[in-house]
Amino acid sequence: MSNSNLYTRLGGEESISKIVDSFYEKMTDDYRVSRFFNDDDKKTQRSSLKALVNAILNNHNTHSPEFKNLLTKFFMSAFARFKDKERLPETGFAYLGYIIGQNHLSSKYLCDSHSHLLKFMPEDLHYDIVIAHLKETLQSLNVDHALLSEVITLAERGRNGLLGK
Repeated sequence: MSNSNLYTRLGGEESISKIVDSFYEKMTDDYRVSRFFNDDDKKTQRSSLKALVNAILNNHNTHSPEFKNLLTKFFMSAFARFKDKERLPETGFAYLGYIIGQNHLSSKYLCDSHSHLLKFMPEDLHYDIVIAHLKETLQSLNVDHALLSEVITLAERGRNGLLGK
């Protein structure tokens, strides 16, 4: 493993942009997971996901207000039924893993604007699909196997938090 961050080792902004574009297309084209996304402006969804991924791969402090703003922006663009931030609870996207009124292993923190996702109950199968699309994307872009494994390991670290385990 090199001393440089994943962002640099993957090739920087241009490469990350290609990865996100290919990955996002696979996700939104796959009926098994596309239902989690709204039908709003896909360009905004992609750009906010790119900003979020760039921050993660650059080892940005995930507890900072700036990072939480990037996370909120992506969630608002991709999953929210409404875009009125005034209707969001004060905690916004404080922490994934918070259960709202549902006693189900797949329940997770979702503010009011995202609570419709609870009826879909994302679970391990859906996360497996995400990981498979990410791996396929990285392979199609000829990312080195060791680097690909590192990215997949990083993505897997989010599984339990996202699924409320």
